[in-house]
Amino acid sequence: MIDPQGLQLPAKLSERLKDSDLTPNQVGQSGASVYRVDRVGGTNASAYLKVAPSSWHAGLQSEAQALRWLQGRFPAPRGLHFETFEGCDYLLMTELPGRDGSDTELLAEPEAMVRLYAESLKALHALDIRDCPLDQRLEKKLYAAWRIVREGLADDDVEAENAGRTPDDIYAQLLRDRPATEDLVFAHGDYCMPNLIISEGVLSGMIDLGRAGVADRYQDIALAIRSLRHNFGSDAYAELFAASYGLAELDREKVDYYILLDELF
Repeated sequence: MIDPQGLQLPAKLSERLKDSDLTPNQVGQSGASVYRVDRVGGTNASAYLKVAPSSWHAGLQSEAQALRWLQGRFPAPRGLHFETFEGCDYLLMTELPGRDGSDTELLAEPEAMVRLYAESLKALHALDIRDCPLDQRLEKKLYAAWRIVREGLADDDVEAENAGRTPDDIYAQLLRDRPATEDLVFAHGDYCMPNLIISEGVLSGMIDLGRAGVADRYQDIALAIRSLRHNFGSDAYAELFAASYGLAELDREKVDYYILLDELF
């Protein structure tokens, strides 16, 4: 019953899901293959299964670690199973109830959605990071960016203002313009609106946490501003987001920097 399209699972996971229905999920841009799993373990529960190449760049181990660390600290899926098998990572996690933050009905009430978007991030950034093992500081991100450029793995889906630029050119600018300091928090790492799950006007949890860890708060703020622009067509809600988060004003240089950094990922 597992199939679909000949998906091969490791033995333990295959046994766990032998009576489940798997449906490919076309939503999201995580880079992994994602499947909705119904009737997990013979129950009525649903879950999601991610499958990705087990590589330093695309693997799911960091996301599995993030889910473990967040349990009891912040709303996120609960990891049910993680395994590496024949060159692929397999991550099974619980389903969060609700709709993602880019849902048209949620966007129809923009001010409420923007406030929730900002307040959810503020709560995430308030977590105590003293025992967090996940390092996403800029030194590590820039090293990863260097490897991505060197190995030809750079994302070619870039903002309009960077169209035509080479990855080497973008990386060189990142080195030149590197901020002098980092204001460290627990960051989501890819804080776009589809990565929030909302149920009845309340945050149900955050998903796609593969880049989560200790980083500058503007890693998330910058991508949030970009996501607002993508979803609403302008920067009209940037100031409301900043105020709801608790910022007197946005550090525009850091916003631009972290958006540029994300062009390589």
